Amino acid sequence: MISHTGGHADDTFPGGRRLGLDYCEIADDVVDARRAVRRMLRAGADVIKICTSGGISSAHDDPDDQDLLDEEIAAVVDEGHRHRGRPVAAHAQGREGILAAIRCGVTSIEHGFGIDDEGCDLVGERGAFLVPTLSTVFQPLDPQKTAPWRYEKKLRWNERTKENIAAAIARKVNIAVGTDAGITPHGQNPFELSCLVELGMSPIDAIRAATSNSARLLGVADTLGTLRPGYAADLVLCAEDPLRDIGVLSAPENIALVTQQGVVRKCTPADSGSSQDLSSAPGQRSLHAVARP
Repeated sequence: MISHTGGHADDTFPGGRRLGLDYCEIADDVVDARRAVRRMLRAGADVIKICTSGGISSAHDDPDDQDLLDEEIAAVVDEGHRHRGRPVAAHAQGREGILAAIRCGVTSIEHGFGIDDEGCDLVGERGAFLVPTLSTVFQPLDPQKTAPWRYEKKLRWNERTKENIAAAIARKVNIAVGTDAGITPHGQNPFELSCLVELGMSPIDAIRAATSNSARLLGVADTLGTLRPGYAADLVLCAEDPLRDIGVLSAPENIALVTQQGVVRKCTPADSGSSQDLSSAPGQRSLHAVARP
């Protein structure tokens, strides 16, 4: 992630020692920004991620702070476009960071907690996506195990976020699904759909956000995200109806069948109620997607 000195992704302590997590490139001007992108591309990056706002989980800034400057964001986007159209995703929580990112051409707004009508308009005009990561908002923090500064920021932003994302949902903004995994525990991805539904999205639209819309954002909509002839048969069949209760997707016992690239990875026989991994079974079946949802 590209951030400036003291920005959201700067892992340096006040005394100068770094955590050494190696997930941040520091860029303090346009030249730094271009060099950072080029280093990432040299390392094989398919997507460039930047910080255009401060964050809830960083001690030295705030979501309302703008991180990279407009000209630095534009330089990153330009470098991505010049190198086979690599997309740029922006960590952007506060309004100023959101607007700057969209104005300068990023593909997606990650979090978007402070998005307002102007931000929603820009997302629509530029064909960008909002990835709300609501799991981080609905997931409670234990005040006894959380630094006071972080707990205070989360409390301050929680209701504000719910109101803003609910308004964006009502306006039919392009939404894709992400969970900020690592903050939200791995393996609990479907909870994000429940959060979207709680804020007013219909269950079918939440499923589309996680499938066809996310495939469009990732640039793989020609093979993934919908059920069509010739597409990769990545399928999940649920024993209960998620259009009645989106929460059933979060319970592993409700998942009756999983196929990956047409290979059955999990199958729960109707007469036994037990799961069966068929990935290495003799005569494993290949399936083909033949219907639209």
